[in-house]
Amino acid sequence: MKVVAIIGGSQTNTFNKLGERHGFIVEHHDGKTGGGSVESYFTRIINRADVVIILRGAIKHTSMWAVRELAEKKGKKIDYHDGFGATGAFEKALRLIG
Repeated sequence: MKVVAIIGGSQTNTFNKLGERHGFIVEHHDGKTGGGSVESYFTRIINRADVVIILRGAIKHTSMWAVRELAEKKGKKIDYHDGFGATGAFEKALRLIG
């Protein structure tokens, strides 16, 4: 089963429901970090993911850059969603997986 990582925002339940509907596992992280190595917050999620979607308007820049760097190092497909909407973010994930 494919894994979609969505970083940013707070709609975990909605992301999970969309994932179930389309046959994907969703790994969601709100993008908030509490100090220390920013990368450590995202490494597990990025390692599991087939694709990564970043909600640009709902994440701190330091988190966004860390996620982008990790995804690129791991060779993961990555895209950015400008809105906060779960449906738009998930549509981007579907295009990357397809």
